[in-house]
Amino acid sequence: MKKILGLLSLTFALSCQSIIDLDRDSEELKIEGPKFSILFSHSISGETHPCGCRQFPLGGLPQVAGFMSDFKKDHQYLYIDTGDMLFPSSVVPGHIEKSQKFAALSLAKGLDKLGLKYTIPGDQDLAAGLDFYKEVLSQVSFKVLVSNLADKKSLPHQEYAKIQFGKSTIFLTGIVAAGSLQSEFRDLFINPVKNFKNTLTTLKEAGFDDKNPLHKLVLMSHAGLDYDKKFAETYPMIDWIIGSHSQSFTNYSIDVGTTQIVQVLSKNHYIGEVAFSAATEKIEKEFSYHEMREQLGERIPNNPFTSYINNHKQELDSIRDKEQKSLSFADSGIKKLADTKSCLECHSDQGDHWAKTPHAISFGTLMIAKEENKTSCMQCHSLGMNEEGGYINHNDIVHFKDLKTSDAKFNAHKQKYWQDVSKAFSGVTSVRKLDAKKVKSIRVAWDKANEKHNVEHSFANVQCLNCHSMVTDHPFAIEDEAQKKAHTKAAIKNKCLGCHTSDQSPEWYKKDRDGIYSGVNDEYFDKMYQKMTH
Repeated sequence: MKKILGLLSLTFALSCQSIIDLDRDSEELKIEGPKFSILFSHSISGETHPCGCRQFPLGGLPQVAGFMSDFKKDHQYLYIDTGDMLFPSSVVPGHIEKSQKFAALSLAKGLDKLGLKYTIPGDQDLAAGLDFYKEVLSQVSFKVLVSNLADKKSLPHQEYAKIQFGKSTIFLTGIVAAGSLQSEFRDLFINPVKNFKNTLTTLKEAGFDDKNPLHKLVLMSHAGLDYDKKFAETYPMIDWIIGSHSQSFTNYSIDVGTTQIVQVLSKNHYIGEVAFSAATEKIEKEFSYHEMREQLGERIPNNPFTSYINNHKQELDSIRDKEQKSLSFADSGIKKLADTKSCLECHSDQGDHWAKTPHAISFGTLMIAKEENKTSCMQCHSLGMNEEGGYINHNDIVHFKDLKTSDAKFNAHKQKYWQDVSKAFSGVTSVRKLDAKKVKSIRVAWDKANEKHNVEHSFANVQCLNCHSMVTDHPFAIEDEAQKKAHTKAAIKNKCLGCHTSDQSPEWYKKDRDGIYSGVNDEYFDKMYQKMTH
């Protein structure tokens, strides 16, 4: 049995050391101190640091490190993650496989340095295959904690952990619902509902007594909120289910009998906390969540995770650049999607309005964050990413007259162009916070750079065809005006919500009484629609 001692003396000043000092091969842990909590995350989705397009950036390893540095001053804790950690989705596109794998491994190593103790695999963790997931596990100290593997040898893991805190004993185990995974990985796990009887037998052999008020059973679950509710009905002796997969956000625990179910918002924007009593007395607030604000990273002088992220971004950018150079639509002969410049030949009033909106300079957000090569961001900050008539390579975002990407002078010319565009953003930290006058002045400067460098076509920024459609017989299509307006608004709404998700634009969405997103706030959408409509 390993004791957790001396957390208050740990420091980040010299290096990224683990915040929590545990025997990582032990199934039994002893906590010493007046306060103990389980901290948890899930659905980090490959994010090591916040992207620059959120109005109020949340999450990131430096910010989590700052929070934990403060938290450990008067708490002992165990940090766990309930899955969907490594990748942005359950599929890794072949053309960006190297960069996504690098980012996933870098994230895992960063979380390891933060003291992550246990995790369970989700579909986004297995996106690059089981062998890659095992490779990641071989390079970190945290363990998979799961009880329903079909073949115990298929994945290195532990089935449970036993935590002694004062007079209380906390039993921690995990499940993965096969239905939450890609079809090729479902045979890795057996039915959790049927198997959990065996898990309970194992826990009872380790000392668990569901009649003992000093014993608490905590389940890490990668199954989804609805599944967790039914699971709690079947196994009412579970005290806490810390869930994931459904990417829910509970403002307070959802109670099924005496079982409390919790999740937090994805991408480390929030860290969840379940606090435990050392005896039978009730804690006033057992569940809470902590917002990972940008300022938290400043709580640690010379935060080593800041340099960790900077080094990570430099290497990742180099990998992305090599990936993108191997792909191009530029000289394919396919007719390009019409950019804003061609639309403004007829729609000058609409163009004047657009030039005062953040859409007109939205690619600048990526420039400020130094994420110009990040494909998951480029999609929503430009026109035509991965579309026919669009582009797939950062080199192809802007096309210069009489200059091909294969020409010897191209790279130098492109670099000078983007340097001139960047000058317009001097001192700007957030595009969203700019007023219309400042946006227009940057747009004018950008247009001057386009003229200076002979830009004949540009996919940069959110443009007309990001939201509107151009029919074959445009501009001569005949449609009833009322029908046209209704159809246009509905079509644009769908496109808006493709980028303005609950993650990027939470203010666009409603929440139910449990704090879970329950659909678009139509009143807020109408307000934003009117702002963007001329």
